[in-house]
Amino acid sequence: MRIVHLPVVLLLAVSVIDAYAEDVLVRLTNLTDCSVESVLSDGYDIASVNSMEGSVDIVVDRQYLHSLDGMAADMKILPESWLRLLPENADNAGYYYSPEENWAFWTNLAATYPNLVHSPVTIGKSYENRDIYSIRITSQSGLSKKPAIFFNSLIHAREPAANSVIIDFGRWLASEYGSDTMATYILDNAEIYLVPIVNPDGYAANMPSGGDRRKNMNFSVPVASDGIDLNRNFGYRWGFDDAGSSPDPYSDSYRGSAAFSEKETQVIRSFTNSINPIGSMHYHSYGGMVIYSWNYENQPTPHQSTFQSWAAAMTAQNNYTYGRCGELMYPANGDACDWSYDNSEHQTCLSYGAEVNDSGFWGSQNDSTAIAAFCAECRFMNRVLCMNLLTQTGIEDNNSEGLENLTITGLYPNPVEGSVYFSSEISSGAAYVTVFDLFGRKVDGFHVSSSGNEACRMSWEVPENMPNGVYSLVVESGGRMASTRFTVLR
Repeated sequence: MRIVHLPVVLLLAVSVIDAYAEDVLVRLTNLTDCSVESVLSDGYDIASVNSMEGSVDIVVDRQYLHSLDGMAADMKILPESWLRLLPENADNAGYYYSPEENWAFWTNLAATYPNLVHSPVTIGKSYENRDIYSIRITSQSGLSKKPAIFFNSLIHAREPAANSVIIDFGRWLASEYGSDTMATYILDNAEIYLVPIVNPDGYAANMPSGGDRRKNMNFSVPVASDGIDLNRNFGYRWGFDDAGSSPDPYSDSYRGSAAFSEKETQVIRSFTNSINPIGSMHYHSYGGMVIYSWNYENQPTPHQSTFQSWAAAMTAQNNYTYGRCGELMYPANGDACDWSYDNSEHQTCLSYGAEVNDSGFWGSQNDSTAIAAFCAECRFMNRVLCMNLLTQTGIEDNNSEGLENLTITGLYPNPVEGSVYFSSEISSGAAYVTVFDLFGRKVDGFHVSSSGNEACRMSWEVPENMPNGVYSLVVESGGRMASTRFTVLR
């Protein structure tokens, strides 16, 4: 660290900070003689990076503020409320959800919507023996076996906005089922699993003052430490280098003594392998970003085009930035996204990470309007992710579960400009044809009649005002079902 005299302007700013606060949150804009990677390698705790504005927020002990002198063209101490809860919000986390409020919310939601929301189930224990629990949300309609989609938050204990987003999405799925076509489609065709608090010990330690603890509470293994960064403790490329994680037990990105050394990551590993999800979203805060693999190094995966195009659709309304971790911030190895995506222990899971666009870690503690706004932004992302997963990866292989297969042959042209032609061998009577968009909304439907079991040639005229995109065509006849996808491209 640089040892220089503390600038007068910073000295004045520090004097107004509460005496109990050791740490402050500082925004550095336009780094001068260093990079984000070098700031990280110097041992600073990076809270967020805004590549669009050229700024990086770091948490630093106020006695070391002088070490930041000369690192950036501009330095600004951010409000105390961004870093910790104010006294009036102690014990109840303000407009965020405390551990007790989390439990109450999920148990009440299960009681209110018992046909959709299953009561929280303990899937394992933390280092300090707290419950890590999961909630399953699905309908009793649709397939007998549905693909799983996994959402989680608070693997970093100081990120309550991520938890608010998970709570909002669970509420939306349950309350809008039957009236919103997307909520209905998702729950009829998938099992949604949510783990709202991956790091319950760290989150409990941040109460009642809402501190800036990021890691878990294991201080003893293998040597004295300040806890382990759980999002550097997963097995894929664990310890790949010392830039994407740290071997220093007191670093905020300390990866632990070995991959999956921690009870919390062991629980998520076992749980993920048991539900075998087709996709997942790992929520963090703050920064307004959607991140996809690879994170351990800045290289594309075989699914780069899918990751990128889906991220573009997911962020179409909120203007979040998107890309690989190394493009947006810095590399991170041993993280949950890379491990979830890797298919060594489970099927390939299209896994994303999201940094909720909150103001600081606790910045919206007194602003329910701001929390509602970023929850709505992320709800849209969750819907798009679920619909893309189900219509492009999950449903095609599962939609004939429990039904005798029906075939669709000769669908042409594809892509289509005007009319789609296809054949299907249908039973005596009627065949029902339905066209859905990627959000599960019915675009059109019709039926044809047949005098016997025969191949029936059908066509469907694409409406002139139908947007370009990918659509699903579903044929049902005599207790049989088939589906296929086609692209409208003009």
